[in-house]
Formats: sequence, structure tokens, C-alpha cells
Amino acid sequence: MDLRQVNADDDRPKNHTGRLLENARRELGLSLEEAARRTGIPAGILEALEKDASHPSGAFHSRVFLRNYADSLGLDGRAFSRQKTEGRIEETPSQSPPSQDVPPQNVSTQEVPPRDVASPNGQPPVMVEARGVYKSYGAEEFVVHALEDVSLRIGKGSLVAVMGPSGCGKTTLLNVLSGLDEIDRGEIFVAGEPLHTMNDARRTGYRARHMGFVFQGFNLMPVLSAVENVELPLLVSGAGVAVARKRALEVLDQVRLTDRAHHRPNQLSGGQQQRVAMARALAGEPAIVWADEPTGNLDSDTSQEVLDLLLRLNRENGQTFVVVTHDPDVGELMDRIVRMEDGRILSQAGESGETEA
Repeated sequence: MDLRQVNADDDRPKNHTGRLLENARRELGLSLEEAARRTGIPAGILEALEKDASHPSGAFHSRVFLRNYADSLGLDGRAFSRQKTEGRIEETPSQSPPSQDVPPQNVSTQEVPPRDVASPNGQPPVMVEARGVYKSYGAEEFVVHALEDVSLRIGKGSLVAVMGPSGCGKTTLLNVLSGLDEIDRGEIFVAGEPLHTMNDARRTGYRARHMGFVFQGFNLMPVLSAVENVELPLLVSGAGVAVARKRALEVLDQVRLTDRAHHRPNQLSGGQQQRVAMARALAGEPAIVWADEPTGNLDSDTSQEVLDLLLRLNRENGQTFVVVTHDPDVGELMDRIVRMEDGRILSQAGESGETEA
């Protein structure tokens, strides 16, 4: 498609880049939803690109989406990205004031880093603590009590497995401890910070700065390379392009995927995709990493490879890992196993081997 012809037909000088994208999409007969399915980029972000506006997630700070969207429409994505960089539309942390709720990583704020919270009996400092947590879903007569009176402590630097039958509340527990879901009542502290008192924006900012996530389905952006997937959260948080790329390559080296940095997910094996997901989780140097069935989609050999990596990263970086799993072999490798049933914690086997109901 000829960019000059599209530009000539556009009589609106403002919103220049977005109009080019919208015109190209409409010429192909695509709705935003169809374009989203085609590119793997959420429709909300595509709409923000067409409007030359910042998406609420902050993803517009990355020119990667722009380049890939333009390429998918038959435009020259790289030239498009350069055009945006040279024009008035590019947004950078220096041009946009940082949000008070989600401060960029490269902007000094008054927030203190996660602090060590004293633990009794000479145990490691407490990283996560839940007190009398309840969580339910549904309404009126269709209420499901997912968590009932859950209390636990997780020490800093621990490897903790959460185990139990399907539907027992394992993933719900991970979601509320990490602040992805709100609780009905109770208290949750992460590094001494009360997540249960934070509004959604503050919890989102806290997660972005101090937590990492690894999922069973990898959740990689299919249109991005490995290094672009890893650097994306850093760009969203306001890190400069050069800083984000340098850090992304560092963590890819940690997971031994430097030679696959520029491969897209469909060019990687399942184990390699999970290692990219782990690199992405580690890119922001989080204090804690939450992993939901990280080996669930992998064969036994690849699962062992991912578990060896997890153990090595925990040993080298001292980060806390909380792993939801059905696999008893995974549980045996952890420092501690939290067993659940029907939304309650049945037992917690700690490092010393003691079990408490």
C-alpha cells in the first residue's frame, strides 16, 4: 500500500498516524476485533494506536505494537515507527507526567522498596502474610465460597508449592495473595504492605514494580520476538528503550536463550516459550514470582528443565517463588507445601518438616 496516497486522501492534519492505520484497516475490510485476532494485539490497544492516544495500560509507550500493526496492514512498519518517533506524537516519560498510582521505573518516587518484615523464632523475614481471608464468587443462591478463613505466612526467599485437587481454590489463593483479585474480608500483606487496603490502581502499580507472573499458557504476544516480549513490561512501566532492551537481553541470558532472542513464540519449543515467560517475569527484578502450573503444558523432560531453571534462579537471586501445581514431583522440590481442599488450607509443611493444620 502506498503511504503517500493514503496521506493525500487524508484532509485532517491532526491524528495523522492514526488515520493512516484506520484507513488501511478499513480498506482491508477489517473491524478492530478482526484486526486484533489477526495481529494478536488487544483491540483496545489497536484503537488507541488509531486515535494516537495512550492506552490505559501504558502499552502505547512501546513502538513495537505500532510497527507490528502497520506491517499486518501491508504498511512499512519500520518506516511508520520512525515517522512516529520523529513527529510530535511519540510519548516518552519526559513528555508525559508519571502517574501517581503507577510511577515509571526510571522516575524517582518516594515509595520505599519492599522491606523485610520480622518473623518469629529466627525464621526468614515474612514476604507474604494472609490473615482470615475469605473470597466468594457469584450472587444470591449461586455463591461459590472459593476461600474460607485462609491464613498463612511465606518467608522471604522461599520456594512454596500450593497443591490440592482441581477446584480447591489454589489459583484463587494465588490471585488474591498477588492482588489480582479483591477479597471479601481478611487481610493480606506483601513485604509489610497491606494489599487489602489498596485501590485497584495502587495494587496494579505495586504488582508492576514488585511482582512477576508465570502462567501455564505462557501468555506471550505472538507478534513479538522473545526479547520484545521480555522488554514490554519495562517499556509499559516507563523504562527507556535502550535500558529495557539491555535488561531484557540480560534476563534472556539468565534463562539461556540469548540465541533465540529474535525468534517469535511460534518459532520456539514449549520449554523455550516458558523460559521466555520466566525471563519476562524476572525482568523487573521482582521480590516475588507467582507461577500457576508452570509445567502443566510441558512434557516430563521439558518440565524438569524449567524446574531446574526455577531452582537455580531462586538460589542465585534469592527471590520468593509461589508455585501452584498438581504435580507431586514439583512439590517435592519446594521448601514447603501448602495443601488445600474446599477453599481451606489443610496443612502447611515447612522447611523444618513440621506440619500445622
